[in-house]
Formats: sequence, structure tokens, C-alpha cells
Amino acid sequence: MVCPGTAGNLARYIIRACFSQERMVYIPAKKSEDGVAKVIYTSKDKKTRKIFNALDWLARLLTHIPSRYEHTVRYYGFFSNKSRGMRKKADADDTIPTIIPNEMSSNEARQNWARLIQ
Repeated sequence: MVCPGTAGNLARYIIRACFSQERMVYIPAKKSEDGVAKVIYTSKDKKTRKIFNALDWLARLLTHIPSRYEHTVRYYGFFSNKSRGMRKKADADDTIPTIIPNEMSSNEARQNWARLIQ
């Protein structure tokens, strides 16, 4: 069953959310001091807590949800989360990746490519 509109996008997205639901605490308006529903989100290292108005949290969440038939960008290799984290721990994240210039002519590159795909 396909749900129409934004509610459908939200329902599909919650299955593979980009945030941890275990680190999120919802406080209903009845239990809140100021009568406004809130969401408290604790960081992975448990050092930072952010308190959001429930509607603001929902608005921020909806901006991350791709529309139907759209894809989100996933990073692999050099730009993956794991690689960036390892470089950050080693204090080597300041290095800028470079592309090595090709010494072959375009004709030689075409012939080499043709040889590789046979």
C-alpha cells in the first residue's frame, strides 16, 4: 500500500531513519513545564542534548525525507563516514585528495579501455 503525500513519505522513511530513535525522548504537552510538546535528542557520545519543540523537530525531520522516486546520496570509499572518522582520529583529515594526471593520450586511453573490457 502506498501512502499519499508527506505522511506517506514519512511512513516510508521511518523504516530506515537517519537518526537513532533510542536517543530520542518525546515529552507530551501535558507533562511539559510550559505546555508545549518537546523532543529531546541526545548525541551519540551523550555529551550534547538538544531540546526541540515537537513541531520544529518534525519540520527538521521532513527536510531529510526524499520525495518519492528520489534517492539520497550515500558516500563510499574516501568520503564514507568510517573513512572520515578514521582520518579525523588520526588528525589526517586536513589532507586534500588529488587526481593524478593521466600521461596517456586520449587515443591510447581508449585503446587501453577497450582492452580492459574485452
